Formats: sequence, structure tokens, C-alpha cells
Amino acid sequence: MSIKTDLSRSKFDTKILEKFHQETPFFLFSRESLKNKFQEFQKYFPGALIHFAIKANSEIALIQTLKDSHACFEIASKHELNILKDLKIPCKDIIYGTSVKPLDHIKEAFDYGIDRFAFDSFQELEKIAAMAPNSRVYVRVVANDTGSVFKMSEKFGTEVDNVIPLLQKAVSLGLRPYGISFNVGSQASNSKAWAHAIQVLRPTIENLKDIGIKIETLNLGGGYPSKYLSSEDAPELKEIAHYIYEEYNKLSFQPQLILEPGRAIVAEAGVLIATIIARIERRGITWLFLDAGVYNALYEAMAYQGSTRYPVTSMRSAFDSGEMMFALAGPTGDGPDIITKEVLLPRDMDVGDRLIIHNVGAYSLVVTSPFNGFPKPSVYFI
Repeated sequence: MSIKTDLSRSKFDTKILEKFHQETPFFLFSRESLKNKFQEFQKYFPGALIHFAIKANSEIALIQTLKDSHACFEIASKHELNILKDLKIPCKDIIYGTSVKPLDHIKEAFDYGIDRFAFDSFQELEKIAAMAPNSRVYVRVVANDTGSVFKMSEKFGTEVDNVIPLLQKAVSLGLRPYGISFNVGSQASNSKAWAHAIQVLRPTIENLKDIGIKIETLNLGGGYPSKYLSSEDAPELKEIAHYIYEEYNKLSFQPQLILEPGRAIVAEAGVLIATIIARIERRGITWLFLDAGVYNALYEAMAYQGSTRYPVTSMRSAFDSGEMMFALAGPTGDGPDIITKEVLLPRDMDVGDRLIIHNVGAYSLVVTSPFNGFPKPSVYFI
């Protein structure tokens, strides 16, 4: 479907959305917004390799749009690799970024030509050496993820003190030390988090050079935030880049920078259109039940998964009715299927009215569940 318009801003024009009469719920994505976000990373990180983390959104049309913009990609499984294979994305543009991998996934990636693998343990090095000999490897270190909505440090990353022995072990196994990576957590709120990680790593990077291991790359991972109602004060990419380069330029040499953004590229490129299926008063709260909820569309809205509060607007104006506070719930028979308990909408909202849920491009479609039989919403691109 093709409609000519500019949807590069975070909120889609209601007049454009009114042209879509498809059955709800459905997602709608702006190719222009995707391109603009990718170009923003290129602007603030000139010369860096920008690898889109497809775990954030693996829709074919979305990946094709980024491919056309000359993006690179980061995968976390052979299943994600198969998506890229189908799109004929060359192996030189792919890194395998998760630090713990099944043996057969390593082999399939290597057979495709991928030779850059993350690791964070001696055991993982031995797996890579067996399945992907002579590959380039980069060690993932733990980073301070305080202030991030989703933590990574508990599950992944070795201590900084282990970097040198791990890369020395890589050499002894016939692998090529490629670099160091870290991840400050998803939806990071501290603009200096990445810079602090570089500061902590600086002595190790210099010590590696002194013993003859001069790393080629420094992988800054992801975590670059998007703005939701629950994180309106999220730092801007320009500010994050400023602090990163302050620390990066203090190194005695500058390794190639790699970034793995996911959410920051796709979140604001998508909206969800849902229809009200019930309006019910319960104990002083007015509930609007929708045909989409946390299971089949908005996983991160769930209280146990970050309580992300997406901007929500009505497809129509309030006219003379004014506005009031509502709670929004999904269609399933499960108590946690609550999108938000506080959203301001026209007072006369009722069954059949449509709502626009904004900034839903990341970690929505990839984690949908057919709970209670409700299917994944349709997806359209303009």
C-alpha cells in the first residue's frame, strides 16, 4: 500500500490514518521515519558501523527499508539470520552479537560467511573455535546499567579483569581478537552511561595494546532510548554522542566504533490502531477495552515488562465533550492485560471508536503471543 506523505514526526497525522479502513487492530509503519532515524545515527556517529539489532523488529519490509539505507545488521540466532538470508543481505554486513549461542547456530552463521562473533566466557570461545575456526571474536564485558529500564548485566558480560586472559585464549585457539563490546541496558536514561563504560575500559584497552593485542573495534551496543510518556526526559542522541566522543578521543588510538541500535531506530516509526470493544465503569474508574492488548501487540506496556506508557490519541477530536481520564485494557481474560490506567481522551469515547497508540515500533510485533487465540495484528507500511 502506498500513500505519499511525510510521517517522519513521532505522531502520525490523523488525516492520513483515517484513509486506512482496514480491520483493527493493525500496525502502520513509516519508511520515511525509519530512514530518518538511521540517518540520525550516521550524523552523530560519523564513520561508525551502524548494525540494526533486528530483535527489536524483524518485519521484512522494515529490514528491507534499512537495507536500502545501507544499514548493517546484528543477529542473535540462526532464525534471525534466515530472515537476512532471504533478503540476500551479505555476510560482511552481519555480526552475531549475542554472547551465548547454540553450536548449530554458530555453524550456520559461519557457513553463510559470517566471521564476527561475540563471547563472554572461555566455554563460548571453545564453541566458536570448533564451529567457526579463524573467526574474529569480540569480548562482551559487563557494564553499569543503572537507570536502564531493562537490565543486561545479570545475564551477560564478563568482568573487565577477564578481558585480557579471554583474548589471549582466543589467540591460542586460532581465533582473531576483534574488539570489546558492552551493553548499558535497554532504554537507558543516563546520557553518560556509554561514556562511563569506555572510561572503565580504557586501561584494559591500553594494556592489550602493550602486549600486542590492538583491538580493531569498540562495540557500544544498544540501549539508546526512545521517548514514551513514561520516559519523556530520555536523553537525546546528540547528547549521548557528545559524551561518548569525549571519552573515546582520550584513547591512545581510536578503534572502529560499532553501534547496535534497535529501539531508537524503530520505536517512533510505528503506530497501532485499535478499536474500543467495551466501555465499563468499575469502582470509580472508566475502562475502555480494546481489540489489542499487551499479549498480541503491546508487551512492554505490561507492568512486569517495564510499564511502558505509550502516547495514545483518539482518531477523532473531543468536539464539545471535553476530555477525561480512562484506563485501557486488552481483550484477553487475563488480569495483567492492562495497557495503562491513566490516559486522557475525549469524554464521549465509546464502542466502535478507534484509538492511535504511538511509538510502538520496538519490541511489540516480535514478542506477540496468541494468548486466548487473539492473533498478531496486521502490518502495513507507507
